[in-house]
Amino acid sequence: MKQTGRLDSQAAVAPRDQPATGKVLTAPAAPAATATLPVVRGERPARRSRWPAPLVLLRPRQWVKNVFVLIVPLAVAPAALLRHLAPALTTAAAFTAASSAVYVFNDWIDRDQDRLHPTKRHRPLASGEVGPLGALALGVGCLATACAAGGLLPKGVQAAVAGYAVLNLAYCLALKRYPLVDVTTVSVGFVLRAVAGCLAVAAPFDPILIMCVYCTCLLMSLGKRRHELATASRPGQAMARRPALTGYSLALLDQLTAVLLAATLISYELFVLFAPYPHAAVLAVVTMPFSVFALCRYTQLVSLHRSGGEPGRDVLTDPQLAVNALLWLACLAVGRLV
Repeated sequence: MKQTGRLDSQAAVAPRDQPATGKVLTAPAAPAATATLPVVRGERPARRSRWPAPLVLLRPRQWVKNVFVLIVPLAVAPAALLRHLAPALTTAAAFTAASSAVYVFNDWIDRDQDRLHPTKRHRPLASGEVGPLGALALGVGCLATACAAGGLLPKGVQAAVAGYAVLNLAYCLALKRYPLVDVTTVSVGFVLRAVAGCLAVAAPFDPILIMCVYCTCLLMSLGKRRHELATASRPGQAMARRPALTGYSLALLDQLTAVLLAATLISYELFVLFAPYPHAAVLAVVTMPFSVFALCRYTQLVSLHRSGGEPGRDVLTDPQLAVNALLWLACLAVGRLV
């Protein structure tokens, strides 16, 4: 009787279309859109921006990266930069428009995947604030702006801007899926900015400084990959969001970081040591503590404080790095004037 009662109670709660096998059918899983998204450790909660959605889609917070167009000529030939400030600013504007177009197309391609991400789901395309056709029109407009700005610049700068756009579109379509290729592509984009800045103001080309720029940007790109791996709440989560992470591990990234720390420091010291300053050797020694501290502090932020998700923001908002940078620049300025 007890067994019969248990079977009767099962039949009472079973679906009407239950098969004769006696197995209870489970309810279908909830749609992915209503599922609770996992929380990523160390990742700041997303906040809706007060800016218009189309402007957010252009990622104005990332435009600071284009300052490399001005920084490298300033370090090599500040007088040339002042004489040709208009072409330099036009070059920066061209790269800003080209990079914004890349961001739009990247979000357009990844809009379905971004909807499953705890923070990227708030992006204008993923959230539906901007439609796919409107986003494509905005991206094409940015490319047209970059071409118009490039038309006012020397052919070498035009080639650098065009190469940047093509390389990064290839990154959005395929290259970002391959380990090491992804971070190399991002770093080459910064090198193209630096080279274009020198060409725009007719500044001398300094290969050691360009190598320093490349190593620094590669170091930060690897720091971002480490952040994504370290803050994933469960194994495989980070790989699902960024397929290239299958080729990385925390141990590998730490080893690569150590190599790039040394390469960045050596290339910087060589640049200062062989610069055409009256006291270049003294300046190289005096500024060495600042360069070492900056690299060590960045490594500390990435390894211990789970930072590195947005390298530009992390570097600009850290008080210790900010004070170190001010003192560093002051020493460089005094060394140039003495």
